[in-house]
Amino acid sequence: MKRGLGIALVGLGAFLLVLAGALKFYAVPALSKAPLVPGESTGGISTSLAVGTAETLFDPSALVAGENPIRTNVPLTSTRTTRGDVTESQTDAAKADDLAIYDSFSNLTDDTGTTISAGTIRVAFDRVTSELSNCCNANIDGETVEWSGINPLKFPFNVEQKTYDYFDTTLVKAVPIEFTGTEDLDGLEVYVFKQSIPATQIGEQEVPGSLVGSTEASVKAPRMYENVRTLQVDPVTGSIIAGVEQQKQWLAGADGTEKLTIIKATVGTEDATKQAAIDDAKTNGALLKTLGSTVPLVGFVLGLILLVVGFVLVARKDPSTS
Repeated sequence: MKRGLGIALVGLGAFLLVLAGALKFYAVPALSKAPLVPGESTGGISTSLAVGTAETLFDPSALVAGENPIRTNVPLTSTRTTRGDVTESQTDAAKADDLAIYDSFSNLTDDTGTTISAGTIRVAFDRVTSELSNCCNANIDGETVEWSGINPLKFPFNVEQKTYDYFDTTLVKAVPIEFTGTEDLDGLEVYVFKQSIPATQIGEQEVPGSLVGSTEASVKAPRMYENVRTLQVDPVTGSIIAGVEQQKQWLAGADGTEKLTIIKATVGTEDATKQAAIDDAKTNGALLKTLGSTVPLVGFVLGLILLVVGFVLVARKDPSTS
């Protein structure tokens, strides 16, 4: 009787040990990957909002109308919509490197709903490390670029407290973003990263010379850009919970000094979008922690106990057989 029970306990203990190992080394790594489609609970499309104010905003339509083209304290709303290209992610090239492909559209509008700027990005990235790839027709506004660094839409799983190369879509290159500390957001610990982009020329813009201190009827003025970007990131899943950008773009004159401010604005994640990201990170992070540590640990300890008890019962001589 005891021998039979012992054999059963040995079998159950072995099963729990195998289960603990399978969860720890197979199931959790399989789950710790970016989905092929973001926003699976919202039909495969993810939408986020950011709001803020333009301290200064140049309005070219007002210039045409003969009005003051400089607006101040303008409310802004930025909408980003992202979907996954599942078909492309199933190609041999994407599957070979375990890539996800996301198409994302952003639209910045003022308080009248008028678009100030808009653009698209198509990113192909490693589903675990978020490293960008030049695969799969990745582009910005339809133009091929050289991708490097990590995905601007997502950090890697198991984020480290270090400096990452984070891709800036305005500069079209990766720029270091530094870990600066941790914060608590409604019970969720997040890592804070800060990226400071100094004044950099991003192109030229043809404008009436009078706007940039020139006597010429028309000139091509250097367009300058600077930004301070602060991101709050879930360290388990790599999701960007919230962020703030303090961005400025302007036109420089022939002497290199600022002549016309195009936009000077601060825009940050809207509260409802932020809370939804916090809730998702809590749910997903808790699941990964449970499957990756709690359940395997309990299974391992209980499995060892059952094995020991089972072996003892098997080895013990049953008096009924004497």
